[in-house]
Amino acid sequence: MMHQFNQTIDYLEQQLTGEVDMKRFQQLSGYSYPLFSRLFSILADMTLAEYLRNRRLSEAVMDLRDSSERVIDIAMKYGYDSADAFSSAFKKFHGATPSEVRNGKPYRIFPRLQLSLKITGGKNMDIKIQKKPAFTVAGVLLEAIDNSKCPSAWENLYNNHSLESLESLGSGQSFGICSDVKEGEIINYMAAYDVTDKAKAEELGLSIKDVPAAEYAIVPVKGPIPASIHNAWKYVLEVFFPETGYRHSGALDFEVYTEGDMSSPDYQMELWIPVIKN
Repeated sequence: MMHQFNQTIDYLEQQLTGEVDMKRFQQLSGYSYPLFSRLFSILADMTLAEYLRNRRLSEAVMDLRDSSERVIDIAMKYGYDSADAFSSAFKKFHGATPSEVRNGKPYRIFPRLQLSLKITGGKNMDIKIQKKPAFTVAGVLLEAIDNSKCPSAWENLYNNHSLESLESLGSGQSFGICSDVKEGEIINYMAAYDVTDKAKAEELGLSIKDVPAAEYAIVPVKGPIPASIHNAWKYVLEVFFPETGYRHSGALDFEVYTEGDMSSPDYQMELWIPVIKN
């Protein structure tokens, strides 16, 4: 998996001043661009958009220092619509304007990333592979939000519906669902409950989603949310996937919540990550 990630980064490096061929990208990475962006942000602790922006601004220095190209031409080369937009981003990143750097002011270097497998020293999660039958969920769907806004979906859900009415829709199981991830950290997020009574969910005005049968890696999560979820994802990407030959299938993945204090070091929940064998 790390080899595929690094091959994909190599390709993106070659396209810092060009267009990404999405077909070629998917061949190299094995993932859609949005899903790769999401997995990249977990591994690298920065968004793919942020990484590529920083790399372009770092590379632009070489054009400024080693050529007499106009600033507007360098701006256009690296995907900026105007010299002003480029200069503003450049100064924010380097602490100096393009003209000041060209005249000798210091600038920042942002080297390309190389992802590597981390050795976790015996920290072994008891991850199981399980086929889940099709099921239905209903809840509040927030579209095109920053992933830091996910808790507001739960606030919206609980402000407008009682816990009793939500639990009575089905088994009472609650899920957090990420879908249609865009570049960077813009996602669709659903705060939802298991549903067997669709008519009742419709009466409550909830968004309804049918989930097809799929095979999942069931990942135990322990500790305060959201740090424990992030750590579990990192373990899956850095250790479990490379060691077992599984990868994310591209279907919906779920945060599967339990009752309890989510800020407690003893809080336990699960991630259901849809998987296929490489």
